[in-house]
Amino acid sequence: MTDLALIMRRRTILAVGCAAVLGIAVPARSGPRTPDPYAILDAAEVANPFDWIEPIATLWRRGDRLQAAFWYYVFQIRSRPWAEADRQRTGGSGAAALRASITEILGRPINEWLGSDPAAWKETGTAAIAFEKRLAFHAGRPDGIDEPTWLAMNRSAREEYEQGFEALWGQYSFAQMEDMRRDNGLYVGPLRNPGQPLRW
Repeated sequence: MTDLALIMRRRTILAVGCAAVLGIAVPARSGPRTPDPYAILDAAEVANPFDWIEPIATLWRRGDRLQAAFWYYVFQIRSRPWAEADRQRTGGSGAAALRASITEILGRPINEWLGSDPAAWKETGTAAIAFEKRLAFHAGRPDGIDEPTWLAMNRSAREEYEQGFEALWGQYSFAQMEDMRRDNGLYVGPLRNPGQPLRW
């Protein structure tokens, strides 16, 4: 698949995923669609993490918010090297821009919801980081990047994400995070409507 075709495919996934989050009806796509997002999330043949956006959005839309948050954090780790490769090759107009859009449109409501309970936020992120380490890397990789380089980029992205996540909890206490939310007029307390328990 060419870079252009891959970018267009990703943009289509983003549009459908964002529409799902917002509850907007979209035209039916060709081919059968599965009502079970795990058929995609658990599929070994998924080429890249952007294929997960529609299933994550489906989980969020149907009320399985804790599961959506968990998989969104796995996506964040896995999509990071794609964004870095794009910045190196195009200046960030492809996968990096797409990832930024997903972070804003899907990541923001997830983080705002999960952030109401810092302990649950830390637990979910920690579980996602541990789970991601057990997954095989995706079958695909950006054009022009050999396999050893790609594996190194994935490992580096994994380590940097984990270090950043741990640094967050070293910088703020749960009480400080709760105070910041209150100052911004956001709900603080147990997670509202988490949906099904975590499954992985």
